[in-house]
Amino acid sequence: MKKTFSLILMLGLLLTAASPAFAAENASKPIIKPKKNIAILLDASGSMAKRIDGVSKYSMAKDEIVRFADSLPSKSQVRMTVFGSEGNNKNSGKVQSCQSIRGLYGFQAFDRQSFLNSLNGIGPTGWTPIAKALEDAKASFNEAHKNGHKAVYLLTDGEETCGGNPIQTAKELRKQHIKVNVIGFDFKEGYDGQLHEIARAGGGKYYEAQSKKDINHIFTLEARALAK
Repeated sequence: MKKTFSLILMLGLLLTAASPAFAAENASKPIIKPKKNIAILLDASGSMAKRIDGVSKYSMAKDEIVRFADSLPSKSQVRMTVFGSEGNNKNSGKVQSCQSIRGLYGFQAFDRQSFLNSLNGIGPTGWTPIAKALEDAKASFNEAHKNGHKAVYLLTDGEETCGGNPIQTAKELRKQHIKVNVIGFDFKEGYDGQLHEIARAGGGKYYEAQSKKDINHIFTLEARALAK
């Protein structure tokens, strides 16, 4: 008797799940996409002061980063950091510059004016502490206890110059399910250089950019991928 009852109950559940009403009810439920947590790291070393068509590489990169942050899916959490923005790019300023990791905009929803304000008064100055910038990003994800998609976007025109090991740090980020993407801006070594190895170690993509238009195209592709 119990066996017969169980079979009848199971049949009823199967018929309910197959009914048009049940299907319609489930189809109407919104698909919840994982929240995007994006940490952007911008190189503010002295070489980023180089001008292309009369505009510094730093200014070009900054403008495109603002556009990228503004195009991210709603409810995304954004963090903005610059590195190497203090001291100078001579030996006299190396120690200060290599310690200079400035978190300008903590993990939060994007607000254009606040984001722009956070970048005011900062220009390209010193050396290139990529490993330290990645370590800072890793710590920020840990402190925020972020759930959902986690990614770093590192934009730089050169390799590590402060003695750190950014490839190892990228591996540590990947172990914590944080993807590291790298944009090498006006960087001639390309796929044979350290930057490509950072992206590979971090489970992300490496892009080469030679112009502002290239950066715009890269960030547009990434924003579309994040929206899926």
